[in-house]
Amino acid sequence: MKVSLKAMDESSFTEYLNLVIPHYAQDNIESGRWEDFDILDRSKKEYDWLLPDGLDTKNNYLFNVIESESNIEVGYIGIKVEEYASTKSAFIYDIGIYEEYRRNGYAKSALNLIEKVVSELGVTSVALHVFNQNEGAKALYKSIGYGVVSHNMCKVIST
Repeated sequence: MKVSLKAMDESSFTEYLNLVIPHYAQDNIESGRWEDFDILDRSKKEYDWLLPDGLDTKNNYLFNVIESESNIEVGYIGIKVEEYASTKSAFIYDIGIYEEYRRNGYAKSALNLIEKVVSELGVTSVALHVFNQNEGAKALYKSIGYGVVSHNMCKVIST
């Protein structure tokens, strides 16, 4: 196995937020979902809603992705476990491999590991969102068994 998962501490959580908030804002602009107006504030509000109690937010699990041989942090992954009726599912709301470590199989290894983690929590399915413009991520997810279950569509209109 190429990676291991290490639960984030407060320091790495702060670094994570400093990285993902602007990244999420930019993804939303590139996808056409958001206009370039107060995007960092909007992105921060979404993360405040997602993780209102930070690392202590119930049913949320945030990990650093660690390269096994060197013990170097190469990325991050965050999941939420939800229960409906008697079924538990997980949603991966963030996965990222730092640019200098991409295309080495770390994301695939991290996704395989997270399946084991959530399986131990009684989860029977894992879902995620991918922006349509992210062709590399879509190919990765498809290669390991993820399938499209819906499409969000948007039309930008002038007023």
